[in-house]
Amino acid sequence: MGIFSMGKPAKSEAPEFIEVGQIVNTHGVKGDVKVQPWDVTPAQLAGFKALYMDGTQFRPIDRRIQGDMVLMHFPGWDDMTAAETLKTKILSIKRSEVQLKKGEFLDAELIGMQVYEDFIHRYVGTVEEVLTYPAHKLYKVRGPEKCYLIPAVQDIFIVDIDAEKREIYVKMIEGLETNAD
Repeated sequence: MGIFSMGKPAKSEAPEFIEVGQIVNTHGVKGDVKVQPWDVTPAQLAGFKALYMDGTQFRPIDRRIQGDMVLMHFPGWDDMTAAETLKTKILSIKRSEVQLKKGEFLDAELIGMQVYEDFIHRYVGTVEEVLTYPAHKLYKVRGPEKCYLIPAVQDIFIVDIDAEKREIYVKMIEGLETNAD
């Protein structure tokens, strides 16, 4: 639990590692595994040069996209029996090793950021969760007394995201308050 002052929690640190997928099955008999992407597209997952499992770095020697999954082959796992030991393993990236376009963030980076109403710089709350829907994402923001679901729509609701300060500036309108717990 964070230290609170004037209704605001202490600032959280940006995560060093971000989970980007899970090995869900083997593929074929040569040690390939099937990876379900989390918070990234299959193309993004296939593009990461280094991945981490249980804190150890691995560099896939082969990767290809198959539908909404990514097939990967890791050195040292050269048959189906060996690859089966990787089932359910979580793959992470080291955030400092990944370059995103300006203004792009992984959902896990947004968790813990403080949210402020832009015009009056009023503290709204802290991002607790990022919910994904077909139209757009919603930031579930827990305030001192209320919870809000803020659409992640740039220039309409999201004014700015300051990654260094770990702050998000938003335009608030009536109806964003929710009973979601």
